[in-house]
Amino acid sequence: MGAGFFSSSMRKINHHLLLPTLLLLIFWGSRLPALDALPLHNDEGLHLFRAIQVWDLHPFWQIDDGKIINHWLIAFFMPQNAPVFSGRIATIFTGMLGLAASYAIAQRDFDLRAALLASGLWLTSPYLFFYERLALSDAQAGAWVMVTIWAALRLARHNRTRDAMLTGVVLGLAALFKLTAAPFILSVAVIILLIGNTDLRQRLTDMLAIGAIVMLLFSIPVAYLALRGTGLFDIALAWINPSGSSSESLALTANLERMAAQLFDFGNPLPHIIMLTGLALLIITGRNGRMLLLAVALPVLAIVTLGSEVMPRHYVVALPFMFTLAGVGLSAGMQKINASRWQAIITGIILFALVSVFVPFMRTAFQQPANLKLPLLVRQQYVTEHSAGFGLREAVAALPQVVTLPDTPIIGSMTRDSCRRANFYAETGLVLQCVNAPGSDEIMRQLEDNGVVYVLVEETPGIGADVTTFNARALRIAAYPRPGETIDSASVTLWLLEKAP
Repeated sequence: MGAGFFSSSMRKINHHLLLPTLLLLIFWGSRLPALDALPLHNDEGLHLFRAIQVWDLHPFWQIDDGKIINHWLIAFFMPQNAPVFSGRIATIFTGMLGLAASYAIAQRDFDLRAALLASGLWLTSPYLFFYERLALSDAQAGAWVMVTIWAALRLARHNRTRDAMLTGVVLGLAALFKLTAAPFILSVAVIILLIGNTDLRQRLTDMLAIGAIVMLLFSIPVAYLALRGTGLFDIALAWINPSGSSSESLALTANLERMAAQLFDFGNPLPHIIMLTGLALLIITGRNGRMLLLAVALPVLAIVTLGSEVMPRHYVVALPFMFTLAGVGLSAGMQKINASRWQAIITGIILFALVSVFVPFMRTAFQQPANLKLPLLVRQQYVTEHSAGFGLREAVAALPQVVTLPDTPIIGSMTRDSCRRANFYAETGLVLQCVNAPGSDEIMRQLEDNGVVYVLVEETPGIGADVTTFNARALRIAAYPRPGETIDSASVTLWLLEKAP
C-alpha cells in the first residue's frame, strides 16, 4: 500500500511539473542561441565592468545610478572569460525564475489554462525577448517582481511569518537589482491589505515586517555610500520628477507615448494586443484577479507620473505581471463558453498565433539583429548610435588583421565607458588604452615618446578627436560603419599617426 501511494504521488508530481518544465526549456531555448549577435550596449559594458570589480573586492562600485547588486549575478559567471555570454546568461537565468513564479501564480490561484496563456504571452513578447537577452538590470528586476508577487500571495493565503520574511527579502532584492522595482511595494500592500484574510492588525504587522527587512537590506549599500562620502543614489533620484514641476505634465505625456511605442512598435504587436484583451476580460468577468489589476496599476502609474524620463527598458519591470493577469483574464473569458472543446480550440488558436508572429522576430534577432523592427528610440539606443556598439565591436575584432606594428599603443578616442566595452572584444596584446575623451593629450604624449600611435576614433557629438588636426602624418587604415552608414561616413575609424619630422 505504501509503495502504491508513493508511486501515485510521484506520478501526480511529474504531471504537475511536466508543463512548467517544458515552458522553462522553451524560454531557455529561445533566449540562448546567438546570444552575442547584438553588440554590447553601453550600459551592458558598465555592468560587466562592475562585475569584474566585485572580484577586485569592490562590490558597490559606482552604484549611485540605483543598480546596486545586479552585477553580482554577472560576477558569479566569471565575466573575465567570455564576458558577453557571461553577462547575458545571468539575465536568462533570472528570467526563468520570474517565468516560474508567473506560472505558479496563475496555476495556483486561478487555473492551468491561465498559466499556459500567461506563459505563452511572456515567451512570445518581442519586447521581453529583446531585453531578456541583454546584460541589463531591468528584465532581472522584473523577474524578481514576479517572485515578490508570488511570495506576497502566499503570505495573503497562509499568514505565516516565514512568508512575510520571504516577501521582504525578494522585494528588497528586486529593488536592489534596480530601484525602478521599488514602486512595487504598492503591489505588496494591495495584496496584503486587500486580499489577505487575517485581521487588519496582523496585516499591518506583516507590512511593517516587510518594510523593515527591505530597509535592512538597503542599509549595507547606504552605509557604504555614506562612508565614502558620495551621494545616496543621486543619479537614480534625479530620475524622479519634482512635484509641481512645470515639466511634469510634459514628462507624463512623453512617458505614456514611450510606453505605447513599446507595446505597438516592437516587432509584431499581437502579443501585446492579446494582453490588453486579457486585461479587459479580467475587468469584465470580475474574477478575484481583478484586485491584482490594482496591484499592477498603482506601481505603473507611479513610474509614468514620477519619472522625469521613463526609458523604453523601464517598462520591462511591469510587463511580466501584466502578462500573468492577462492570462487569467483570457482564461476567465473562455469559461463563459460552455463547450470545453471550444475552450481548447480557442486556446490553441491563440498560442499558435503567438508563436507564428514571434518566430520571425526571433530568427531576425539571431541572424540580423540590426534589422529588427524596433521603436525609433530603441533602435537609436541599440542599433544606430554610439551606445549600441555596432562598428566599435567590428573594429576591435579586426585589430589582429589591421595592426601591423607590434607593441604600438592603441588609444581609444571615445568615452571611457565605450572604451571599456570595446575591450571586452579585444584580444590579448591589442587592448585599447582608455583615456579621458577625446584623449588629445595622451595621443600627443605617445607620439612624442614612441613616434607612432594607433588611434581608434568613435565620432559622437563632442567626442572623438579629429586626428587630421594633429602635427602628425595621419593615415586612415580602416573604417567600420554602423547600420545606415557607409565606409565614407563611418563613425568608427582606425588611424595610424606618425610623428611629423
